Amino acid sequence: MNLKSKIIYILLSTVILLTSYTLADSSLRGLKGYEENVIDATRNARLHSNMGNIYFDEKNYTAALKEYQIAYNLNPNDPSSSVYLYNIARCFINLGAPSIAITPLKGAINKNYTNLIYYETLADCFVKINTAKKELKNYLNDTKNPYNKIMAGFIYLKMGDKITARTIFDDFINEYPKMIVVQDIKTLIKKL
Repeated sequence: MNLKSKIIYILLSTVILLTSYTLADSSLRGLKGYEENVIDATRNARLHSNMGNIYFDEKNYTAALKEYQIAYNLNPNDPSSSVYLYNIARCFINLGAPSIAITPLKGAINKNYTNLIYYETLADCFVKINTAKKELKNYLNDTKNPYNKIMAGFIYLKMGDKITARTIFDDFINEYPKMIVVQDIKTLIKKL
């Protein structure tokens, strides 16, 4: 390499180096405030859930199911995650798969044990897949969890035995009068 070629090579290398520093600097300046662009899982989960609601209202249960699943996966520990699980279950039920809906319904109950619609929907699923009597025995035998009485009451109710359901609900109220869910059960009993 002659002297002229070396000088041209050095100049071109310098220009390329300076250009890359300038581009890098301008890119970094464009990233200023990157903290503001952090993904907000809670907000995005709500957006997907709302989109799922739109699809659900349109009776597009497959699309709704996907949106609710995304919402749940984005933020499974959010207090709203029980609603996402319940909505996932509703999609499975409307798609003709109540047996698959059982797992998300149980998850919804575990995350929010005070929402009676979760118990009622789970009892509906047991009746639809003809496992209500078997499940009833399981819930009645497990006395460690007081909420199993609520589930047993709903299973009796969905099997058409309103008298036994009311008796179980009354027993729950008398045994656990200070639980948050008691008022909702009293309202339910008045409707029976």
